[in-house]
Amino acid sequence: MKNQRIFLFVALAAIVSLWGCKDIPTNTTQCNLVEIADGEGNDSAHIKFVLPWYGDKRVNEAIVEQLNESFGGGYEGSYSDVDSMGRYYLAYYMQEMKRDRSEIENEMPYERSLSAILSEETDDYVTIDVQEYQYTGGAHGGTTSYGLTFRKSDGRQMGKNILNNLVGDDEWNDMVKQQLMEYFDVKTEEELHDNLQLSPDYFPFIPLPQTEPCLTEKGLVFTYQQYEIACYAAGMPGFVIPYDKLKKYLNRTGKQLLEKYYSFNS
Repeated sequence: MKNQRIFLFVALAAIVSLWGCKDIPTNTTQCNLVEIADGEGNDSAHIKFVLPWYGDKRVNEAIVEQLNESFGGGYEGSYSDVDSMGRYYLAYYMQEMKRDRSEIENEMPYERSLSAILSEETDDYVTIDVQEYQYTGGAHGGTTSYGLTFRKSDGRQMGKNILNNLVGDDEWNDMVKQQLMEYFDVKTEEELHDNLQLSPDYFPFIPLPQTEPCLTEKGLVFTYQQYEIACYAAGMPGFVIPYDKLKKYLNRTGKQLLEKYYSFNS
């Protein structure tokens, strides 16, 4: 029904592209901001991108290309046109919700959202936080949250590829267990195991999250998604490997990226 329309059509066409990243924690001089919304009946969708935009077109496009791949890779337009990518995913979400509603009679409000927002930056790399949310009926919606780090010299993503083959040794696993015990506020490995949904054949080894880690001020951050290692109520557990503990696990690529900020020669 028309009176159920969530967003006015004036808002549907509202798209903003601004230069400058006011109130965004960044050292960059330019930023591409896109925020658009759509709604029809009980369906609504929202897209927000706050992305760095540099003088080197190749770096810009490399970052946007990899972001598009992380969103599902459906957009096939120009990677220089972030507005068009936002419009594509907005339309795609609306079509998906319409299709889902046609298959199951449901009057509950459906919602989809996607954001990719610049969160941290140094002279050599930038980290973008990605959040995806979907609700199409049921007890609760589903959220995906992760960070992506890109090298500013060429736009290449920096994640698990900066780590060497020592990852997973006893010292690493002890750090992971300790941080997860703090997350779940437990004291013993047995209590930790009770909070995780991992096969006894794996535990006490804890696999890496499926999503890529990202670089932050605190260290290399790993985030498990909902249901990945624990129940929905547990949220999204995660752990951080501080930079003073990370040295042992960095390969040449990682050391070259970070040696300017941390000493890895000793």
